[in-house]
Amino acid sequence: MLLGSNEYYELNLNEETYRIMAGFGGGLHTEELCGALSGGVAVMGVVFSEEKGYEKDKIKAATKTFVESFKRELNSINCKEIKDVYRKDDIKCSPVVEKGAEILERIIKEYH
Repeated sequence: MLLGSNEYYELNLNEETYRIMAGFGGGLHTEELCGALSGGVAVMGVVFSEEKGYEKDKIKAATKTFVESFKRELNSINCKEIKDVYRKDDIKCSPVVEKGAEILERIIKEYH
């Protein structure tokens, strides 16, 4: 999510950012919170950041909408539950990341 969004939204993220986010994949490596969801929230943090770091009301509302939409459209925010339905050995979690990116784009357009 983060890599594709970096290119798509021209976020200019560096390698350090990817290292910071390394622990979020695979549902925090515990199959809990979906990595596509947490990556999308990280992207919104960058997109909605201002000079002082963030606009609290905007990021709060956008995050809430993103999480609710993600949960509604994928029927969960839990990595294991989502993997059981969508993950395939050959394409891994690509369908989840793609769906998450679609939701993310809608939310960014709505709130930006």
